[in-house]
Amino acid sequence: MSVKTSINIPDDIFNEAKKLSDNFSFVVAEALKEYLRRKKVERAMSSFGKWSKREKESADIVNELRKEGKRRYADRAHRH
Repeated sequence: MSVKTSINIPDDIFNEAKKLSDNFSFVVAEALKEYLRRKKVERAMSSFGKWSKREKESADIVNELRKEGKRRYADRAHRH
């Protein structure tokens, strides 16, 4: 599935892209995929170290959440 859209692109960029490929839609789609990939990597990289600001180690926090009584998974499954 695809979406038809209209965008404004500077002439020099458009002309350079057209020299490389006759399928301009493909060029734009590939450029957007790369842009989105880079943004996801940037977001992931910026999240590193967020847990380091907590008082407890991340493994300790997870283990506490898993202890019986903290979360009652079975009880939640049977609520109506």
